[in-house]
Amino acid sequence: MKLSVILLFLHLWGNVEMSSSQNACATLPDVPNGHISEETKNTEYQGGHVIHFTCDPGYTASGPIIKYVCSSEGWLAVQQGTCSSTVNCASPPPLADGDVKYTLKSEYSHDERVEYVCQSYYTMEGEPYRTCINGEWIGQMRCLKPCTVNDDDMRQHNIALKYADHHKIYSVHNDYIEFRCTKGRPVGTMRQKCDDGVILLPSCEGRRTVLQSLS
Repeated sequence: MKLSVILLFLHLWGNVEMSSSQNACATLPDVPNGHISEETKNTEYQGGHVIHFTCDPGYTASGPIIKYVCSSEGWLAVQQGTCSSTVNCASPPPLADGDVKYTLKSEYSHDERVEYVCQSYYTMEGEPYRTCINGEWIGQMRCLKPCTVNDDDMRQHNIALKYADHHKIYSVHNDYIEFRCTKGRPVGTMRQKCDDGVILLPSCEGRRTVLQSLS
């Protein structure tokens, strides 16, 4: 008998707690320049329900996601933040050995992005975009230099291109160039890699090969 009474009491108390939470959370928190996210929006809220707020267009959150939880005391802030008006950006910064793909503007809005391109034979490292985020340009990239080899350079090292008769060659970053001896014998590799404008030229001599940096 006592057990059944206790269970009945707990059941009734739980209903009271739930009803109390529902009434306390009937009115949503007031977040200036923000609104409840569609993912957490509901017709009614009970104890333990968590809601998130997103900022209205033209505003951005400063701090963590704005989050509230429903309790018997009403809505409690779990993570507080504010929605502040966004700031536009001036023209994006220049890129060494590259440029903005389209015509520059004097002002860009929040979340607007620009695309960069590198000069001929240069290789883009990183994503080619910078994005205006609340007054600052976000995004990092650089243009890696090509390597140049000409007749004079190769003549000084007694070498020539293995597969071509060009008097000058451009090789993009990470590409390989193969050489052959015009006289003497090679010691070491005759296949060299271009690394951001620097390539090691092998030198063929009577009995040894010397590697010299060319940049």
